[in-house]
Amino acid sequence: MPIRRRVAPFPTAPKRRSAKPPTGVPSMPIRLLPWAGLAFCLLACASRSGVVQKKASANPEQRFWQAVEKADVVYVGETHDAPADHRYELELVRGLLKRKMNFAIGWEMFDRTQQGTIDAWAFHAISLKELLAKTDFQKHWGIYSPVYERILLVAGNAKVPNLALNAPPELAGKIARGEPLTAEERGVMPAGFVSTEQGYRNFVGMMGDHPGMGQMDQRRFFAAQNVWDQTMASRILEFKRQNPIVRLVVFTGRGHVSGGYGIPFYVRQKANLQQLILLPRGPRIGKGAEIIDTTP
Repeated sequence: MPIRRRVAPFPTAPKRRSAKPPTGVPSMPIRLLPWAGLAFCLLACASRSGVVQKKASANPEQRFWQAVEKADVVYVGETHDAPADHRYELELVRGLLKRKMNFAIGWEMFDRTQQGTIDAWAFHAISLKELLAKTDFQKHWGIYSPVYERILLVAGNAKVPNLALNAPPELAGKIARGEPLTAEERGVMPAGFVSTEQGYRNFVGMMGDHPGMGQMDQRRFFAAQNVWDQTMASRILEFKRQNPIVRLVVFTGRGHVSGGYGIPFYVRQKANLQQLILLPRGPRIGKGAEIIDTTP
């Protein structure tokens, strides 16, 4: 039975001496060929969208918080190297705390195998510095902005659960390169989702043209992107099943939520949740951000 602020543990969460760890899924950049890495970087930072979008207008701040309050899942589609987007995320967390909303944070930036390390930090078994070191966070994500660390600190002090959302980078990397998977890797692949040709075309449109990249490369990259998106969707769905009254705020790249596809598209295949996508246009909450309501 879900409780406020506390969330039910995932089956793989490690045992602790004094209490059960909070629920816990990732996104580490994968190293491919140089142009392949560029393609993935461009996709993660893409901002195109084929969904009808609304701009907060009259009394924007009030309208904004009303929309957030109604949502089961709130996605912030960030551009990873945009400092203003990270400040927006920090202000969103502070605003949620100020309004005493019940929420957890889901991070593309951590993969599901790192949930135990996050749990250890949440229960003060390790320091925040040790968490970042053990997950190699600074190398992969800290380079973009120091605000990520500030968000973790604010959330940790307020006892807001932090969830690792992504697939292990090695898994997506092997798929992008067309390498065979081991039996263990096949066993953790997300299942029960259906990708579409329209989704593929949306993906290719976000990637743009890259010299030397053929259709087979694009199909493999799309398959790898689906592993990321479907894994994060699976973790979101599992969390919401166990904690239906806890709002989940997801920090992820725009390429994972844009164009009517990505994570929200796969979540919608399995659950009728109220999903809200926020695309920041500056660091101020309720001022100019595009708000996309994906609820059926």
